Amino acid sequence: MAGTPLLLPSRLLPHSHRDMPTSRTGDLRLDAFFTTAPAGLAILDRELRYVQLNETLAIMNGRPVADHVGKSVREVLPAIAATLEPLLQRILDTGEPVLNIELSGETPAQPGVTRYWRASYFPLAAGGRRGKNGAGGIGAIVVEDTPRRHAERALRRSGADYRAIVEQATHGIYRSSLEGRFLKVNPALVTMLGYDSEAQVLALELDRDVYVEPGARARVIEQAAGLDRITGTEVQWKRRDGHRIIVRLSGRVVKSEKGDVKGFEMIAEDVTEQRTLERALQQAQKMETIGRLTSGIAHDFNNLLTVILAQSNLISKALPAEPSPELRRDLAELTDAARRGAELVHRLLGFSRHEILDLRPLSAPEWVREELHTLRRLLPATIEIQCDAEPEAGVIEADAGALEQILLNLATNARDAMPRGGTLHLDVRRTRLDAEDRPLHAWVEPGSYVCIAVSDTGAGMDPTTQARVFEPFFTTKPAGVGTGLGMAMVYGLVKQHKGFVHLYSEVGQGTTVKLYLPLALEQPVPADARAAGPVETLPGGTEAILLVEDDLHLRTVAQRLFEKVGYRVCSAADGAEGLASYRARARELDLVITDLVMPKASGHTLYEAIRAEQGSGKPVKVLFTSGYPAPDLRESLAGDPNVAFVTKPWTARELLRQIRSLLEKP
Repeated sequence: MAGTPLLLPSRLLPHSHRDMPTSRTGDLRLDAFFTTAPAGLAILDRELRYVQLNETLAIMNGRPVADHVGKSVREVLPAIAATLEPLLQRILDTGEPVLNIELSGETPAQPGVTRYWRASYFPLAAGGRRGKNGAGGIGAIVVEDTPRRHAERALRRSGADYRAIVEQATHGIYRSSLEGRFLKVNPALVTMLGYDSEAQVLALELDRDVYVEPGARARVIEQAAGLDRITGTEVQWKRRDGHRIIVRLSGRVVKSEKGDVKGFEMIAEDVTEQRTLERALQQAQKMETIGRLTSGIAHDFNNLLTVILAQSNLISKALPAEPSPELRRDLAELTDAARRGAELVHRLLGFSRHEILDLRPLSAPEWVREELHTLRRLLPATIEIQCDAEPEAGVIEADAGALEQILLNLATNARDAMPRGGTLHLDVRRTRLDAEDRPLHAWVEPGSYVCIAVSDTGAGMDPTTQARVFEPFFTTKPAGVGTGLGMAMVYGLVKQHKGFVHLYSEVGQGTTVKLYLPLALEQPVPADARAAGPVETLPGGTEAILLVEDDLHLRTVAQRLFEKVGYRVCSAADGAEGLASYRARARELDLVITDLVMPKASGHTLYEAIRAEQGSGKPVKVLFTSGYPAPDLRESLAGDPNVAFVTKPWTARELLRQIRSLLEKP
């Protein structure tokens, strides 16, 4: 190896060693060592010609031993002679060795392939003669280094590849200590937690800043104490803005030699949206199961009612010409009860989607305007009916009778929610739903829809009621009032029209039910216009937006949507926090988007405070979002051109278009 003393035959040893008594056995051993050494050994004369070398070096160079002897380095190794010759000449001139150096180049053994060696060269005295500086020749020890260099390069490449995988991974990857600090995180984890840099995340304490429940991490550690790996453990984390996410953890438990837990190397996958979709699927499966059960019951019940009505008719005809009043009354009550039962079966079939529909092209705005007469007869005078039907909303494939049942059921529920009067607002417009709407509308099929929104200013519903509102026989009305089938039938009939329903409600403020029905007919577009027209994308911009929304899920979805299309966004959880955020960023803000009903300060209160502080300067634009029409507020703000409204539940395209429309106003 490099730096190891070279043992040479006695004829080439310096005089002081050559004159010492030696035995024939010693010479044989030295010759055997020179011949069989695993390192390449060679002796060069002052003209840099090979005098002697072993088989190992000959194989390295790709030539037999005989082809080396008497030939110069340039003749044997032309590719590296330019590097080697000056170095060897310096040894001859100075008598100073060059030890353990790295060389690279091509050899006749593998032309076109760069190889690597470690070599040591040192001066020799030969034949009793000394050169100018005492060097009669050069001894060489050469060790092949190519495999090690290739292994190092592969290791570096492997390390770079590994780092690239970690840095570019879509899931969060991190290393943490047992004490609860992040030691290393990748960009995906920084984004998942809503921070701006790795340094911010490394400063967090997991128990306090990441886990929703402080004791949750301790339970995970306790479960992992006897394990080497953690697989699929789900925990609740919180983002920087307080939004809760469900995270699935998998990875390795890092242990000491004694088996004590030192830390964790984990992959963190945000499964919040997946769990939301799973809950939506479970709800849909539950409704489907109830529908099948209801259909079977309704079918058998229908048969029984048919028999009862038929028998009632036969009895009626078999009665004497003038039966007793009591008998005629009893028979009439029997027939009436059977008919009411038949109506109930009809509603059950509507929910279970087994009612036969007569689907025909229907202009949605025209149909809604025609139904206003029916609604005015149904609703008391204390309820004001407002309608905003976009003339170009479009045509749908619908059963007019089924659609009327849906509208009457929604209007009846609105009437019961407003016993002291209020406003029923109908809105019809065309909209487009995209994949970006799925966080709010789980089963969206991207495409164009006609949206019919029915809003009231009634009592509203709490989250528990909203979760069960479409279940058959579920009702919040007193016993004997209603069947609990109205909203179930709305759900079933809309599904039968290949649409879907979205409901938004706030206790004490009102309810909005939006029916999304697929658009059937559109104005034809010329072929050349279709070919030349750009692909429609979600409208966006680079302006600064303050988002004020008390619903955590809605706030997170909206913020991510805005950031995706280029806006700079800061958010607040209530009116008071929104006002503080406005004051801190007033100069840079272009738009404030605020919910109307919020704790601490309402959206209208926030609006008034902003306008009061702006004085005579250029007013910031304000977009109100609300689940109910708020006609009085809209009327009071009609004179402010820098204000607009959007109704919850909004779609991504609808909200973004309203934002651009407001921002682009002069």
